[in-house]
Amino acid sequence: MVEQSDLRSQLDRTHDVDLSTINYIAGVDISFFPGTDDACATLVILSFPELKVTCEASCHTTLTLPYIPTFLAFREIPALLPLFDMIPREFHPQVVLVDGNGELHPRGFGIASHLGVVTQLPTIGVAKTFLNVDGLTKRSVRALVEEKKAAVRATDIGDTKSSSVVALRLQGKSSKVWGMAMCTEGIENPIYVSIGNKISLPKAVEVVQHCSLYRVPEPIRQADLRSREIIRTWEKHGIDKEFKSCRVHRDVVKS
Repeated sequence: MVEQSDLRSQLDRTHDVDLSTINYIAGVDISFFPGTDDACATLVILSFPELKVTCEASCHTTLTLPYIPTFLAFREIPALLPLFDMIPREFHPQVVLVDGNGELHPRGFGIASHLGVVTQLPTIGVAKTFLNVDGLTKRSVRALVEEKKAAVRATDIGDTKSSSVVALRLQGKSSKVWGMAMCTEGIENPIYVSIGNKISLPKAVEVVQHCSLYRVPEPIRQADLRSREIIRTWEKHGIDKEFKSCRVHRDVVKS
């Protein structure tokens, strides 16, 4: 697709993120009303490094484009962009975590990269499923992750853990590193982290690791929880096609 190639040429690989300058970090998610094209798009802002929900914005959206694997951005980004205009400027995030891929994508340009280009924000892709790329397959990657987990367990001594997170570089046949498979201690299934825009892979991994209280990093998890809650309300009372909400949690706002 020509438009995707044009946007990909605008990726910024020269800038990086200084974690000491991050005050707010965001997560985005879309939940769907069963059997319809209606959905709820949600953006949640968390304080960093405390990971307290500071601001949340949600709105009804209708997704008219069909779901096409590896072209998720064209279906969902139009629903996400208005959320960034809804939140007060003082809470605009320095980094956005996206439920989906960034560079770890057959064309090197997943939804996290797309969102990063159009918003000009640093973005990180965090995917729960693996897209085969450059000789890397879901089966081979899972096998390598299990090997890495076994090696980590073998180095644990008593109650002293060598690491709470298993991280595996995803290096393809071309020698390109596409991202990292990460698995928090006690969690069976890994997540797949890749750069979206304006951030390096080491910094992306550091951010995700800090945010990983559970399998899914907290910004994305909180966005998912809130969008699903709204969908449940619509299931009880009917879909509100005019729904739009922005809430600031003043009790946790940074001074």
